[in-house]
Parts: sequence; structure tokens; C-alpha cells
Amino acid sequence: MLNERQACILKCIIGDYISSARPVGSQAIARNSGLGLSSATIRNEMARLEEEGYIVRPHISGGGIPSDKGYRYYVESLGQETERTSLDEKLMLAHLFHQVERELEEWTRLAAVLLSRTVHNVAVVTFPKEAESRIKHLKLVSLQQSLAMLILLLHQAKLKQQLITFSEAMTQDELDVISNQFNSLFHDLTWPQIIAQRKRLSPVEEQVRDSVVHLMAAEDEQLYEEPYIEGISNILAQPEFMMRRDMLGVIGLLERRDVVRAMLHRVLIGDGIRVLIGAENREDEMKGCSLVVTQYGIPGRVRGAIGVIGPTRMPYGKAISTVSCIGSLMSNLAAEIYSG
Repeated sequence: MLNERQACILKCIIGDYISSARPVGSQAIARNSGLGLSSATIRNEMARLEEEGYIVRPHISGGGIPSDKGYRYYVESLGQETERTSLDEKLMLAHLFHQVERELEEWTRLAAVLLSRTVHNVAVVTFPKEAESRIKHLKLVSLQQSLAMLILLLHQAKLKQQLITFSEAMTQDELDVISNQFNSLFHDLTWPQIIAQRKRLSPVEEQVRDSVVHLMAAEDEQLYEEPYIEGISNILAQPEFMMRRDMLGVIGLLERRDVVRAMLHRVLIGDGIRVLIGAENREDEMKGCSLVVTQYGIPGRVRGAIGVIGPTRMPYGKAISTVSCIGSLMSNLAAEIYSG
């Protein structure tokens, strides 16, 4: 643990480095911090911070920059000091969202734009997803004598398709009969509810039912929708990513929406804000980045994710407060839609 003086100096280093992206020296801290300490005293304390791994110094005689460990200590120590979104800002954000009426897709895009512009980094927002998919309509379309296409429409306008090969020839009229029967039996049901149905089915009908259950179960395994990403230009403007290799690695990861979604799935455990810093991220491309993310929605019914990605030199207080505020607004909006 750091003593009070060391913690204050570390906070000064992190604050100055977040603002300037340049190593912070003892003289600058003595001049600007208001701690009333001499440069020599601050230098000694900085040496201890370096020994303990809270800062690193690119050059022996130069200033210090925070390490991942230093940022982690800083984030954990924010506590009640986390920058809070003002009432005026909250009212403005709520007004902007309600201008979009009930267009969930537009809400998602608006949340990403507002978050990206506020924190000046990359925003990641997923469309709200129901925890359990439900059937809206299904159709079987004959392609060949024993080959058909299952077209499954779920709530939230999700369309799933799968080829089914039957052991016997099936006409379109026969497939229409099965389609109509299943639309009557399974409308608005989840896949466990479909399995629980007691009605006796023919072998062909069982094959169709099993295909429907497989598609729905696979859909439910995905906790989040594919993310909408906004503000890549913000991260490209950061001095940390002036090096071509680092820049390409981060952009490449952000373009792989399935990887970003899997990352959210792994990171978001339980409620509240999650902050991953540098090497805490599993992906190599994220080792120089931090992620601030949270869930939104209706517990047990609808979930989405909202967060920000940027260099480890991130304004954590602003990022945490903004993600929390917009996440709460998205939860309220989701409640209006899905509870109405």
C-alpha cells in the first residue's frame, strides 16, 4: 500500500500524464500540485513508486509515466471521487434520447455517438437483446423433393435460416401444413417451452422442431448483439497510436465485431462498471488499451452492453461516469419499450 504522500504524487502524475501524454517530472509536480513538497522529496518518492511498479521512467533522468499497476491503483482509489455527470447534462442526454421516440436502433447509434464525443475515444454499444428468443413466425420452403429451407423469424425482427434434408419427399403443400401447425403451436414460445410441448409429432415434424430448437438455443447462447462502434478516428488521434503497428492492431480488432462481442461476453460478469487496464485484457491488440464497460437493460429479460475503449491514458473518471449515466438512460428506455 502507498502512504498518503505517495498516493497524492501518483495521482498528480496520472492526472498530468492523461492531459499531456508526456512524462511528468518532479519539478512540474512541485510547481503545480500544491503539495508543498520540494523537488528532491518528490524525486525520492517517485523513485519508490518506480521500485514498486506504479510508474515507469522511459529515461533514467526523465519524468515518470503511470504503469498498468499505477492506473489500477488510481481507478480503485477513485471511489466516491469519480466525476459525476451533472443534472443539466443528464437532462440534456435524456431529452436527446426521447427525441428519437421508440427507435431502438437509433437509440443505440445515439448512445455510441454521445459517448464517443464525450470521452473522446471509441464507443462500443450493443442493441438490446432479449434473454430468451421467442418465435414470431416460421416458414418451410421446398427446394428439392426432400430438401427444404427453414425460415425462422424471431422477435426483434431476427431472421434465421437452415437447410433441412428429409428422409422422404415433401411437397410444398405438406410443408405448408407443418408450417401452419407450428405457427399455431409455437407462436411466442421460447425453445424450452417448445420442448415441453406434449403434442405427438411425426418424424418429419420432430425434425423440423429440433431444427427450430437448435437455431433458437444458438441464438440465446449469444448474450449480446453484434456491437455498434463509433469514434475510431478519436483513437487514431491519440499519440500512443502514432506507431503504425499498434494502430493497425487496434483497428483490426475493432473491425472484428465477433471478437469484440466475445470480449464483452467474457468481461461483463455481474452488475456495475468493469474496468480492464492494459495487460488485464486477454487480447494482444488490447494490451495498450483500457476498456470501461457496463450492462444495461432489464435484469433477466433484456440486456445490452455499453462501453468505451481507449489508450490506458484514459480520463477514467469521465469515462466511468458517462458510461454509467448513458447506461442508466438506456435501461430506462428499454424498460419503456419492453414493459409497455
